[in-house]
Amino acid sequence: MEEKNDYNLMNVLEEDESPPGSYKISLRSVTKKEFRIDYWTGSFLMTCLIYLAVSGILLFYYFEQGNPYGSTQEIINGVYFGRLLLTSHLFMAYAMVIIIYVHMFRNYFVGAYKGRFRWLQWILGVVLFILVYVEAVLGYLLSETYIGVSALHVMELLVEESVIGRLMPALSNWLIALLIGNASTASTVGHLLALHVAIIGGLILLIAFLHFFLFEKSGPFNLSDKKEEKAVKKYYPWYPINLIYTVFTSLIFIAIILIFSAFFMQVLPPAYGALLYGLTPFPDWYIMPVYKLMDLAGYGLTTGGVPLVTFFFISLLFIPFIDRYKSKGALERPMITVFGVFYIIALFIMGLWGYSQPGLTQTRLLTMAMWWGITMVSVFTVYAMRFAKKDLVKNEN
Repeated sequence: MEEKNDYNLMNVLEEDESPPGSYKISLRSVTKKEFRIDYWTGSFLMTCLIYLAVSGILLFYYFEQGNPYGSTQEIINGVYFGRLLLTSHLFMAYAMVIIIYVHMFRNYFVGAYKGRFRWLQWILGVVLFILVYVEAVLGYLLSETYIGVSALHVMELLVEESVIGRLMPALSNWLIALLIGNASTASTVGHLLALHVAIIGGLILLIAFLHFFLFEKSGPFNLSDKKEEKAVKKYYPWYPINLIYTVFTSLIFIAIILIFSAFFMQVLPPAYGALLYGLTPFPDWYIMPVYKLMDLAGYGLTTGGVPLVTFFFISLLFIPFIDRYKSKGALERPMITVFGVFYIIALFIMGLWGYSQPGLTQTRLLTMAMWWGITMVSVFTVYAMRFAKKDLVKNEN
């Protein structure tokens, strides 16, 4: 039986007697099937958030906004385990970006935004996705490397060339002032630090709490088949089974990040203003697809780049209302799946293209051929798998 959306938000405050949701002292119980790793990507994201908050506080003790590059060097060279702390903070941020992609697209393809308050949970999740990206960008602007300062200039240009910048220049100037202050090092870094730690970081904590609150209310998305739905489910209490499982997997995850950080220590890029020859500044891997999108002729910074990125996030926000399919399976919701496959392929192509040809503008013809090529591959792949599945089911019957 299909679970319908509940748009009466007053019902969120009502307590449930039993799973799937509860606001009592013991949190929601879980079934044995829910101990699968793909059910716990949200838990890993909370682990990332907690570790980043704790390590960020420790780094804050040694960071000087008047001397950002020098103090970052001092953390690496003069603080006990400083380089490991800084590297693990960076790699945990990378892990958070990767996991939030996995978490979001996993829920996208299984249609986990359907039912009760999952539509609102999904919208808050997309907002968190955007905020995590902004937080990550702000983080690597703080050390005043040549890459970070170049990215800051690109952000200024983005604001100026966006719809806001063209229609409301006063608001555009205010947003730029919010980023750079009076353009002195201490003022700019102070503004970025306040945004990174207090404003964006605070919003992430608040929305993550609301997101988790709604998850406890709606429960996990049910992927079971009809036979399993009829079976009597055995629920395991949150304390101690769920708690022990959460703590155990979180500690293993943190240990993996720390071991990886110990073997691949962060190397600080050159400072802004250093004499550099033959180096093209380009951003970290998670921003590379957007960076390359701005390079494309006819779809660049002043025309299509910003609208395409905006369309991507708006379509994700409204997908619970766009998806009118009643089935859960990805191949039973073909056009929704096509859009998801298109997004994933486009992200990989833009990233690889950005690294292979940074800053190189392409022709409109090549750009159009690329977009239509990705579209055709996405459509043909999904519908070919859909037809193959139907033939398989027909032959089995």
